[in-house]
Amino acid sequence: MEVILRYLQQILSTPAIFVGLIAMLGLILKKADSQSIIKGTIKTILGFIVLGAGAGVVQQSIVPFGDLFQMAFNMHGVVPNNEAIDRKSSAVLRLRCQTST
Repeated sequence: MEVILRYLQQILSTPAIFVGLIAMLGLILKKADSQSIIKGTIKTILGFIVLGAGAGVVQQSIVPFGDLFQMAFNMHGVVPNNEAIDRKSSAVLRLRCQTST
């Protein structure tokens, strides 16, 4: 039983799969046909993965600009970006979920 719970926790702690399952539930409740349910779930999972990858690229590309501005203008601060914050927070939350077991 504990193995099953650990497996479910690992699946649900992956944001893309969790959002895909929510989309699947919505399509099932909407009484969509099975082809639409499968397509909608896969599109949601892949879209979430692409969004996360894009946020990682944006986050990594902003860091050098922050260092450049800090060096050029002697300014200290952060460059706010929603996608970068989302990517970082999901990584931290995933780490916390995995270490809590």
